Amino acid sequence: MSTHRASSRDLMRSGSRMITAIGPVRLPSIGEIRDTLTLLAHAGGRHTPIGLVPAPGSRRWEHRPQDFLGQVRELEPCTREEVPQLLTRLARSGASAHALNVAVAGDFLLLDISHGLGDGRLALSLVRAVAGGRTGTPVPEWARTRDSALPLARALTRTFASTPTRVATLLESRPPATHGSGSAGVVVPWHRAPTAVIASTASGTTAELRRWRDREMPRASVSSLLFAAVARAMRSHGLAVDDTVDVLFDCRRYLPEAATVNGNFAALVRFSLSDPGDAAEMSAVIAQATASGRPLASLALSTATFRRRVRAGSAHAQATHVPADPLARLVYSDMGEAALLADLDWTDEPGRRLVTALSEPADPASIVFNSVRHGSELDVSASLHDNVFDPELVRTALADALCDPLSLLSRRMF
Repeated sequence: MSTHRASSRDLMRSGSRMITAIGPVRLPSIGEIRDTLTLLAHAGGRHTPIGLVPAPGSRRWEHRPQDFLGQVRELEPCTREEVPQLLTRLARSGASAHALNVAVAGDFLLLDISHGLGDGRLALSLVRAVAGGRTGTPVPEWARTRDSALPLARALTRTFASTPTRVATLLESRPPATHGSGSAGVVVPWHRAPTAVIASTASGTTAELRRWRDREMPRASVSSLLFAAVARAMRSHGLAVDDTVDVLFDCRRYLPEAATVNGNFAALVRFSLSDPGDAAEMSAVIAQATASGRPLASLALSTATFRRRVRAGSAHAQATHVPADPLARLVYSDMGEAALLADLDWTDEPGRRLVTALSEPADPASIVFNSVRHGSELDVSASLHDNVFDPELVRTALADALCDPLSLLSRRMF
């Protein structure tokens, strides 16, 4: 057994978990899954996250390839429609002392991962390795590759030292301070109740949205259009939505292409908007933030803030109260194209495939939307606490947003 000095970025995320689900796919046996994960843990030594046992209160994490893995269990088969309920049940089953737990439910694979090991990039890589990991399958290259040295410092230098004007642009783009969602000062006791709902686009929807974008808003990203459509759908179904939204960015874009970060390198950026349902405004602020390097600055700031909290002994304080009349703060995470999953042994036609995740909101008044593209299809999950917001209302609104986003985006909102 050896020890690994965890980065502040990984330690900062070690108090939460994410559960990723894919299917229907022909999966290896339970024994092969366990063997694959053990091989991954040994292959990387202490240089990749697999095999580490995150300790939320310590920077010294143990590398224990023999016992880092928790349950690898086989559950009753489930259908695509039953996956949200299964994700919810697993999320509520209690905190796990293990870095990774695995469940197989018929043709569906679910990986429950400590967020301290990495972000969505690692989750999809791990899903690919496990779902395709039959006896004799080579260990993937990422599991044998050491993280690049000082990636955050390197990215900051590369981004801001080479283009000093970005600093001025970044300062100009800082949002005004916000004071949370809901009735000022009126809070009620709260306990966690993580819940997942899932919706998917119909075949051809994303292509149609892309054509509309090219015609109406050529500089907009498809993701920003979908985010705006989701916000409009939530409001049209009666959900009170905060004008402040959070967007997750993968900061690897600021590193050289050859650089490697297997752990956490994503940043949450907060935007104060006049209207989260305004596609043009949403697209503009995301584009401006990306160009100015704001996600990278946000990652550096949140890391420094977390270090101060560690020294103060409040690294992972859990919420215990929620506003009595909360506004929903929408949190968007686009995990991109799951191209590395395309060659898995899928058992159904492309339109019925599911790639999704539950990411429990740390803030009880937040709803986290995770989108994953696979080919022409798009799956979006909403993770929320069902003692704060009605999951059926959120599911219906999300389904409407993905069924006909063009109708929502073309509609005048008052």
